[in-house]
Amino acid sequence: MGIDVHALQLLQYNKQKNSNLGKTLTLGRQAVLVGPKLAKKWVGTDEGAWCEELLKNHFNATKVDSIDNSDYEDASIIYDYNNPIPYSLKEKYDTVIDFGCSEHIFNVAQAFQNTIDVCKLDGTILHILPADGFCGHGFYQYSAEFFFSLYNEENGFEETEIFISDLYDPQKWYAVTKPSQGERINIRTQNETYIIVRTKKIVHKSIFIQQSDYTFLWNENKKKNVKPYKVGKITKIKELISFSPLVVKLFMHLIAYITKENHAKKLDKHPNCKLVIPPKI
Repeated sequence: MGIDVHALQLLQYNKQKNSNLGKTLTLGRQAVLVGPKLAKKWVGTDEGAWCEELLKNHFNATKVDSIDNSDYEDASIIYDYNNPIPYSLKEKYDTVIDFGCSEHIFNVAQAFQNTIDVCKLDGTILHILPADGFCGHGFYQYSAEFFFSLYNEENGFEETEIFISDLYDPQKWYAVTKPSQGERINIRTQNETYIIVRTKKIVHKSIFIQQSDYTFLWNENKKKNVKPYKVGKITKIKELISFSPLVVKLFMHLIAYITKENHAKKLDKHPNCKLVIPPKI
């Protein structure tokens, strides 16, 4: 990816929250990927540009480094992010920017631990990553649950904000509600969808992630002798009509409507997504 319209909006939003990027690290060297009108406005040319001057001139970065496993884009630090970062990089950056890199790194747990480790205390981490519809773009797509579980208070973070946005509609972001009481937030979309994350690191520690609905379920059933689930009525009916995928799909939509379980592909109708308007750029 790179600095596209969504990324500019996130940088502008972060500027409203925190005026200075300060010493900044980008995961991969970020090119500016906007149309000619915006490119001339933000970087002075539509002939192609890297992000360093943009971040310094418009978002108060004092220094911009980039880290990559290859020197093909002339990153300033050549290092394999699958491995723990060296001590020399720990807690060196006020802001860490990941606009489309983590999904390409195999060792996902180590990659996010590295991102946390390079960030200073009171520093900011920004992500724009694939959430849905990017199957094959990289190794991974990410959920709101992943980031709510990763960037929580127990792991040393605060002010975590998570948005979902259609790749083709940057004028609308949807703030995602943090899960509680053991529910899952399933978000299904029609088009390629970004997950947009901003968080602040307040304590340095090794991360631990456990999916929140399982934690809730285990805590609720500590003293219970849980038995295997019985086959439910819906499952029985699905099996009976399984000869027709269309009938099964229509049946599941009917059940969702009756039980008010939202399977809408339109984010406007999702109960855990609230429309917000991102900053103008």
